[in-house]
Amino acid sequence: MPILTVFYIKLIINLGLTLGIFWVIIRSDLFSKWQQDKEKSIFAIAFVLLRLIPWIAIFLIANEEPRGDIPFFFYKAEAAKAGGFVYRDFWSYHAPLYAYIITIPIWIWHNARAIVLFMVVMESAILWLTYQTYKVKSSRALQLAVIYLMLPAGFMYILVDGQEEVWFWGAALLIWRYTIKHKDNYEIGIGLLFALTLLTIKVTFIFLLPAILVVVKKPVKMLLVMAAVGIPAVGFLYWQIGDLFLMPIRHTEQLMTPNLFSTSRPFVELFIHINEKKSTMINWIGLLFTVFIPTYMAFKARHRHISEILPGIFIAVFVCMMIFQASAMGAYLIAYLMAVLFDIIDIRKTWHMAVLLVLNWLTVVQPFVWVYIGQPSYTTFSMFGNLSNLFEYILQILNVLCYVWVLRQTYQNVVNPNKLATA
Repeated sequence: MPILTVFYIKLIINLGLTLGIFWVIIRSDLFSKWQQDKEKSIFAIAFVLLRLIPWIAIFLIANEEPRGDIPFFFYKAEAAKAGGFVYRDFWSYHAPLYAYIITIPIWIWHNARAIVLFMVVMESAILWLTYQTYKVKSSRALQLAVIYLMLPAGFMYILVDGQEEVWFWGAALLIWRYTIKHKDNYEIGIGLLFALTLLTIKVTFIFLLPAILVVVKKPVKMLLVMAAVGIPAVGFLYWQIGDLFLMPIRHTEQLMTPNLFSTSRPFVELFIHINEKKSTMINWIGLLFTVFIPTYMAFKARHRHISEILPGIFIAVFVCMMIFQASAMGAYLIAYLMAVLFDIIDIRKTWHMAVLLVLNWLTVVQPFVWVYIGQPSYTTFSMFGNLSNLFEYILQILNVLCYVWVLRQTYQNVVNPNKLATA
């Protein structure tokens, strides 16, 4: 199927999903009742209608081939299944265990479509655990779970493209739940979970560490636990493959969109030319802000227990990454979209839902437009004489503005919760 046809179909599906979200919002009373006595049935029905049936329609009935990163995932899953050693025998930009984890579905069905279904199942498991965590304090938790399944970004990037970024929230959720159950002496548990995450998903999760160390009671104890797991693992990798295990870090050198750098580049180029092949410094500058802002938020809220602010800190880290990292792309929204919906968004407020829906639409539309017009880097203002470039650049700006709004709301949630409650 031609890529343009696929895009038009995505837009039609997005419209249907958006209309469905409006219906769910106005039926708060019904979902509140269902949460009391039919939560499992409603969640299962939503999963079947919004994930399983669409997967069957796309990959079995229409016989579409998986897109996005799935062909690359399948390549390394096959290599790992055949006994290959990660980084040495096959390329991988993930943590060392990731390639072996995604072999699970292809042992059952040796097909790239199985990996997409695996991602869908993982996402739904994380959503169910998120719902179970939030339903204690919200009568709208089931409603939010169904809304999440209808959000265009999650639908397209996980169901269609099989993206795994939602696993970041799954890992943070496990850590958060541990701190809820263990109000004291939680450092060993979360240190172990954090270390295992770094070995399982992506090194990007390390951005969360400085902020967590600010709010835990015994940061040294947590670091020692992480070291007890991490140092032997790194030592084993170095013994087997030398410095090839640094492969995931090298992937961050590529400039992507949308982020603060991609939108400000026409202005930056007025003063200094950026060599895209030597752009590591740009990412290091972005990294400073990505780490500093959430850490500052954690410092301001250090009087609160970690279980009260961990979801907000997690959101802040990943939204800062998307704002300030020149290598960040729109698909990373999936990492914290679920957390944003449950922790930040008030579906009773029109502006909240407007930003959420606009951000979801932009996350689907902007990457396609950018790729379709040739992935331009806006180094001069004269490039905006091309209306396609100007349109795509405006989409990027709107994206970044939405990220900033999410960061602002998260800051208020973490640092000034009393002010937010009385607003």
